[in-house]
Amino acid sequence: MSTIYAAFLRNDTEIMAAHILNKVASWIAPPCEEGVEPQIHVELFFPDEEGKENELVSGQACSIHYNGAVFLTRKRFSRKQWNFRSLDTTQEQYDDVLNYCKNAVGCQFNHLGYFLQPLLSIDHAWPTKMGFNKRYYCSEIVIEALKAGAVFPSTMKSQIHPQTLYAMLKGETSNACIRNVKKMTFDF
Repeated sequence: MSTIYAAFLRNDTEIMAAHILNKVASWIAPPCEEGVEPQIHVELFFPDEEGKENELVSGQACSIHYNGAVFLTRKRFSRKQWNFRSLDTTQEQYDDVLNYCKNAVGCQFNHLGYFLQPLLSIDHAWPTKMGFNKRYYCSEIVIEALKAGAVFPSTMKSQIHPQTLYAMLKGETSNACIRNVKKMTFDF
């Protein structure tokens, strides 16, 4: 059994102050539980053994930021706003999801899908009809990668808000901590 983590970034005042698009993502988020800020970004995290010497576990993360390109890069999640959901997979599923991410590296941001997502679905593959590479936004690349590994059904809609994905996973997955508790120090 191998574990992939869906890493969700929760909105809060610190994040809101960082960029106007964080505010937009929060405004268009579907309703949350009262008093709970929405998830406004999601990444897939593939932890590795070599990152277990510290409290913060490291590994590869896959996603995309606004105006950026799909990335698969080494990362540690040190912000307190991150929420993790563990997805248990077979080794074959894990490899297929990771390979999808590797193959998507460099694909550009899906502006059209991002801004129209609350109203209608604009598939990430629309540019391929004009000879260009696929385009994604964060929850779109995460869902497509998980579909490629048969973690999600191939018929699942990919054009959803990160908060919608979080709500879907909340009832089906375990809340997770990616810290190495053996290396943590506690002050009482």
